[in-house]
Amino acid sequence: MNRVYFLCIAFAISACSSTPLSCKPATTAGDVVYVVEHGWHAEIGIPIEELDKNLQFYRKIFPDARVIMFGYGKKTFFTAPPETISEYFLGPFPGSAVIHTVGIRVTPIEAYSPEDTSILKLSPGGKQALSAYIWKDLAKDIAGKPYVVARSNNPDGLFYAAQSQYNLFHTCNSWTADALHAAGLHLSGQGVIFSGQVIQRVNQAVQYQCHS
Repeated sequence: MNRVYFLCIAFAISACSSTPLSCKPATTAGDVVYVVEHGWHAEIGIPIEELDKNLQFYRKIFPDARVIMFGYGKKTFFTAPPETISEYFLGPFPGSAVIHTVGIRVTPIEAYSPEDTSILKLSPGGKQALSAYIWKDLAKDIAGKPYVVARSNNPDGLFYAAQSQYNLFHTCNSWTADALHAAGLHLSGQGVIFSGQVIQRVNQAVQYQCHS
């Protein structure tokens, strides 16, 4: 039995799933952010050229990357081996958090299922605000640099310690929604727990952009 199966039992996520709508912005020209739903978990993708000076260190960490994916989660669950069953059921309880980063060489639409990927256009200043949100939540060492707490191998990436704490009302999905809100998009993380909730709000933002 795999990780997603156990998490579906713990959170009843299957009842909250939501599929991104077909309407997407007509072009990806300009500044954009990607939102990808991975079943129980939603994360964001930022083109490498849109990262601000504080996050430019990812160019060296992922030198061939076109987009950096950012996902948030509880440290003990996110970094737990698949056989550590207890963490699936302890997932909702508060604890330290991490930010998972993965560099991909293509766009998220090419790397993941297009049906699970949405594109949102950013207004002027949006990319700086989005980078600032992530940078603020990255815990820093005494030298002021974000520090790695673990590596991932499926996919290959790094887990960074987060400043914020994970709890039932501050999950991977509310963090994603809050990041998009910080970027100036018309959605909020308030009341978001499940991935279907954030994707529903992303759908609404996509529709707004398609018709504006």
